[in-house]
Amino acid sequence: MGNLLTAIHQLKDSGDPEVNEKFGIFLDFEGNDVKPDPNNQFSLRLEEKVRTSEAVLENLRTYGTGGKKFIFDATANPSTEVQDATWAKLVPLISNLVECKNMTDELNQLVPEILGQMWTGRAGDPRQSNTVLDILKDHMFMMLQLGKILDIDMRFDAMKMTAQNISNDISYVKRQFTLRQKSRTAVVEEKYAKAINIQNLEALSMFYINGTPALNNIIAITTKFFKDAATKDEPLELIVSFSKICIKILGSDIRSNFQKFGTIGMVQRIMVATALLYDHLSVNGVFVKDSPINIKSVVEILEEEAGVNRQRSKSKSTRQPPTISPGSTDRASYQELTAQAQNLLNFLKYSNKHLRDPTTPKQVQQMFNNIV
Repeated sequence: MGNLLTAIHQLKDSGDPEVNEKFGIFLDFEGNDVKPDPNNQFSLRLEEKVRTSEAVLENLRTYGTGGKKFIFDATANPSTEVQDATWAKLVPLISNLVECKNMTDELNQLVPEILGQMWTGRAGDPRQSNTVLDILKDHMFMMLQLGKILDIDMRFDAMKMTAQNISNDISYVKRQFTLRQKSRTAVVEEKYAKAINIQNLEALSMFYINGTPALNNIIAITTKFFKDAATKDEPLELIVSFSKICIKILGSDIRSNFQKFGTIGMVQRIMVATALLYDHLSVNGVFVKDSPINIKSVVEILEEEAGVNRQRSKSKSTRQPPTISPGSTDRASYQELTAQAQNLLNFLKYSNKHLRDPTTPKQVQQMFNNIV
């Protein structure tokens, strides 16, 4: 996120006394200047986990129709030869799904430790400040990794939505595994043996049946962390500030300084993820009138990106998207950004906790009713 905290001094109307000219820091998602603390083993392990997750995520991105054709052939022709061929084709696919699930589980389990390390040594220590500014300065690497994990979760769920045959593939392998155990023909290659067992298949089925499994997973994990944590307000402030920074950057001309459309998309996904996290973690949610996260601004940013025509808030200045020249190789990326914005609107509409609460203003409810 090349300029996420660049020119933060411009964010004077944020309503947050810390998100103003005091933020002379730079949180860089596009560069490699921010390194983990070599003396912090958790930081090193965190960096490695985030880095290797990209290759695992590729399995989901390229899943396509999965085993649809093979299952169709097996249904049409019950011969042992066709059934064995279908089983051989489906087992690697399901093994990849197990690897994808394990990847999100492992990444999301790191989030409580990230939040915990940000406040280690601060609570009860009068020599150290608990301001978000200090935390950002002291733990810039952790903030980057938290943003990347949220981004991976959002991309995971978007990819899962396009792979519509996943649940059917898992069900087929579950049925076949049970039948083949009885006939002693549940043979799999050694490299798939750990993934293909009834416990994994049951867990896999429960995980992928969710519309947004990775987001649900991180919500559950962070909810437990906040429930057990001795202090809750400080980590929640961090999530709020992260979301507000994204809102301000995306809603201003600062976004035109980004070098890649993919980075803009990343900031949008983090903005939505942090807003949804806050909605699930806070008592009143993100939709109430006095919410620290302006959900109207979030929706307006996404609607503008998606090309939805609606009157903008008076307080929100218009901005132009980054210029792309005809024939630019980035044109496809910009079109993807537009399509993603509509998907993120649906994430907000269907993955929240408090939208239908009586405390949600009617204007906000109507705004979401208009999202299609």
